[in-house]
Amino acid sequence: MKILVTGATGFAGGHILRYLSKLYGIDNVHATGRNKYKAKELIAEGYTMHIGDLINVDFVNSQLMGYDIVVHCAAKSSMWGSYNSFYQANVIATQNILKIVSTNQQLIYISTANMYFDYSNRNNVSELDVYPDYFSNHYSSTKYKAEELVMSISDKSFVTILRPRAIVGIGDTVVFPRLIRAYNEGRLRVVGTGNNSVDFTSINNLCHAINLCVEKKNSAKGEIYNITNDDTIVLWDEIRNILAGLGMDTNLKSIPYNLAYMFARYQELTTSEEDNEPVMTCYGVAVLNYSMNLDINKIKKELAYEPKESSKQTLRDFIDWYKQDSMKA
Repeated sequence: MKILVTGATGFAGGHILRYLSKLYGIDNVHATGRNKYKAKELIAEGYTMHIGDLINVDFVNSQLMGYDIVVHCAAKSSMWGSYNSFYQANVIATQNILKIVSTNQQLIYISTANMYFDYSNRNNVSELDVYPDYFSNHYSSTKYKAEELVMSISDKSFVTILRPRAIVGIGDTVVFPRLIRAYNEGRLRVVGTGNNSVDFTSINNLCHAINLCVEKKNSAKGEIYNITNDDTIVLWDEIRNILAGLGMDTNLKSIPYNLAYMFARYQELTTSEEDNEPVMTCYGVAVLNYSMNLDINKIKKELAYEPKESSKQTLRDFIDWYKQDSMKA
């Protein structure tokens, strides 16, 4: 059995590559990535890497054919950028990948729970809940379009969509490093009341869910599953725990949500989509203010998913890793 992991030079894809290689053998699990520096590091560790961009159809057709399973993790997941940049990375790339997935092959698509977000508190959101009238950002809207493409081949291939909520863990480059940078720059504020509850997804739990899809591909065929650590927590309590674990001051100032949103909106209006991400974005402010947690009963029932790791453990491991990584810098 040959497995291909796309996006392996990123945080999640790299973990997935290592996890599946341990289970199925390093010679049987190959990967793609655009970051040449990180790809060379993986090659030095013994992994087989195809270095290229998935929007290049010739690259996909010439180098990525013939795998029994494709775990499609590659994506543009930034908070900022032009619609076309997200469309190319998330929709066109998926379209190209689907062309190499034939009958009886399996595709596991790593999507996102961000598409449920609608600038309000949402609790126990299931896979069947109504989507917002308008997606909160280009990332969510293009990931949903990619999902539609994936499901369009569900009648002939073994496709499964996973929707993790806020992937975190050792090596996280997005969620908590972003907050730590804001703290170091004196910009971190508690948005709103600070009582909002959220779900996280440990990268280790996501890897476990992917393997369940491999092991139970008949049950997972044509299905969409929410993924979390199944232990909703108070966001700002955990942010303070991380700051404390890193020896930082936890006595944070607060800012009313409406004021923070207005400032973020001004930042967006005065920043080109081609420029660097503004100091604050409307989506970034909103996720720090609203509650968001998912119902994962479907995957627990159909694939017997049970988290291997709690959010508390995930964050403790992140703190230990971040300390060690900072010392190397």
